[in-house]
Amino acid sequence: MQFDATVPTVADRVVMAAAKAVLEPIFEADFLPTSYGFRPRLSAHHALETVRTTVNRVRVWALDADIQSCFDEISHDALVAQIERRVSDRRMLKLLRGWLRAGVFEGGIVSAIEAGTPQGSPISPLLCNVALHVLDEAWATDGQRLGVLVRYADDLVALCATREQAEAAHKLVAATLQTLGLQLHPEKTGDVHLARGAEGFTFLGFHHRMRESWKRRGRWYLQKWPGPRAMASIRGKIRERTDRRLARLPLGQVIENLNPVLRGWGSYFRYGNSAAKFDAIDTYVNQRLAILASAKHGLRGWNWTTRFDHGWVTSLGVHRLSGTVRPTTAYASR
Repeated sequence: MQFDATVPTVADRVVMAAAKAVLEPIFEADFLPTSYGFRPRLSAHHALETVRTTVNRVRVWALDADIQSCFDEISHDALVAQIERRVSDRRMLKLLRGWLRAGVFEGGIVSAIEAGTPQGSPISPLLCNVALHVLDEAWATDGQRLGVLVRYADDLVALCATREQAEAAHKLVAATLQTLGLQLHPEKTGDVHLARGAEGFTFLGFHHRMRESWKRRGRWYLQKWPGPRAMASIRGKIRERTDRRLARLPLGQVIENLNPVLRGWGSYFRYGNSAAKFDAIDTYVNQRLAILASAKHGLRGWNWTTRFDHGWVTSLGVHRLSGTVRPTTAYASR
């Protein structure tokens, strides 16, 4: 029998949340503008807006970086060293070390671990930011001449004007992460050329690519829409909530379970250029509900273009994504 002892109990989570409330203001005073993730009054959309405005200012080379197993591989020694720069209370430091060193229980023996943060812990995002603050500091010292770094916890992108700057940024980020016991994923990290729609990258669920303005020919602007993983994720959730096995339930109950998923996903991805993707998801919802209704009534085929069409789905009160897109974000770049 094996289970991960780093998953905290309810009591531990309460204490961790209290410790986070005490420590967060201390480290917030030091955190730099390159960091957006899990910080008060900041969101993923602030980071996304910075990416958009930066690329549109002709920084058309991007280091699209993926930190390999960040939360599992952060060096305890490096993390504690960063904490000790700002925290001197021995009881707090002892508590933090205890959480970090919680091991894996197997065969009646607990094996110590030397890296990683507690899984599912309220304090883990803060500890990640404390550790990766080293990267933010390195960028402030040596990277600002290269471009703009946008980091959301362990997800980051560096935006540069030239290939040479992007390559230098790649080396700087990789070297800094090594001091934390971390490394860039070799297959998921690369230098991307964005000019005139040459390539694109995915960041915080959105796929980013430059497209030519239909109003001002010859002018290219960065646009974003739900990436492949985001589309696959919502399709999977829709498929799960419209499975044929649910044909015995009233359709109203199925839709009541489906709508919150559509609203939540749509509220995040509506900022940008998501209209085509939203139309595709609406069509998919129509198809899935038509299949479910056909099974419910013992009909052959999908019947989604005839009997169970767009008007039928709308009359059921299904949340529609089409028409909810906002091309500009409500979150201003800081």
